[in-house]
Amino acid sequence: MKALDRYQWNEDKKELELSDKGLVFRHPRYGHIADFAEQGFQIVGTYIDTFRQLFRGRLNPDLHTDIEYSLTLKEKTYQLLGQDWILAKSGKNSGYQYRLQNNQLGLVILFKQFHAKAETPASHLKIECSPWFLDNRQPKEVDAYLKKLSERILVGAEAYYPAIHLAVDVQGWAPERDFTHQMKCKSKKCSQYTGLEIVEFNLHEITGTYDRGQSFAFGHANAVQLSVYNKTIQAKKIDKFDYMEHKWKNSTMLEDGTHGYDSDKEVFRIETRFHHSVVQQFALGSCDIKTGEIGVKMNTYSDAIQHIHSLWQYGLKSFQLTFNRNYLDPVWTILKEDVVFKYPESSYKDNLHYKRYYKKATSFTGKNYQLILGNFLSACARESIPFDTVLEELQSLTIWNSITVHYEEKETTEHQLMDRLRDSYKERELLGYGI
Repeated sequence: MKALDRYQWNEDKKELELSDKGLVFRHPRYGHIADFAEQGFQIVGTYIDTFRQLFRGRLNPDLHTDIEYSLTLKEKTYQLLGQDWILAKSGKNSGYQYRLQNNQLGLVILFKQFHAKAETPASHLKIECSPWFLDNRQPKEVDAYLKKLSERILVGAEAYYPAIHLAVDVQGWAPERDFTHQMKCKSKKCSQYTGLEIVEFNLHEITGTYDRGQSFAFGHANAVQLSVYNKTIQAKKIDKFDYMEHKWKNSTMLEDGTHGYDSDKEVFRIETRFHHSVVQQFALGSCDIKTGEIGVKMNTYSDAIQHIHSLWQYGLKSFQLTFNRNYLDPVWTILKEDVVFKYPESSYKDNLHYKRYYKKATSFTGKNYQLILGNFLSACARESIPFDTVLEELQSLTIWNSITVHYEEKETTEHQLMDRLRDSYKERELLGYGI
């Protein structure tokens, strides 16, 4: 896709002239398309909105016992690293058994995977960092605090590939009525939120329109996802509007002490979200074009933050808002060419070629994994072995991690795979395999 020519007004010459940063867009055939300067368009903030750090290791047995004892006593809080945390059992959909939460600090800790033994090394810990937590700490400080938490919760804790959400807030622009039709992407999944209901549809089948779109999500949460939503409405809904206004004013601060943020205009957020598995693929597949070395470090916050510019660019290539078949929509050109994430560590690295590494889908990693699972379920059903025992035996296999990676690449999470195996095993029992 090509970008439309950009122009800016030359006051001396009283005419438009080509400019790399101009906000007037013209089509070579149709002429004037849009004047973003006249619309009052501006970028009011670039942020890391969410960061989720995974840690691998074995669950600390002493902490596990202590947590279970506290829950038995129906204690509502738990002290960890000198901080009080809300303690609760986590929902099964999260994939973890326990939750510790401290909104004042800005962290949610999920630990003990449902489908892995506590004494078996696995991704037993996920720490979700809010913007509040990240805004108040340097990257190395974030790493250090998360490391302390992990060493208290796990034995042999090792930082694993994180998930990261990159956000850009803008004023003077809003999604148009045909926004979903304009979006070009490989994924067919789209969710639209109008404030009253959620509508999910196939992009190739959509026929409806909306009155005042507030939020859209394209793609799958377990891959690369694009979200576009009314941040003003969302911030008010979760009672964080004052906090966001403060950030928008700081981001647009001028030399004379005033700011560019317009409190009378709504702010829309464009957000690219990268799942843990995608970050891992970039870490394994990217290379240094000068040395030829393959693989980059993206295990921690300070590692990942160095690459957010390239991740942002990849997200915008994966989801492209189009003007027509040949050209990008003007706002997408601005997002691709003008956005700078204001972190010293995130400068563009021209020596790196970013590429996702995909394991090749050979007959073994595909068909044979399905045969292994199917035959194992059938054999166990003949012996009338309880499913929980069957699951434990499967997870003890040395190739279990490779199996889960294979299904994750097919957009099936480990949790979904477990549910599928459970249903398949139940079907075998009802068919009388054990008789």
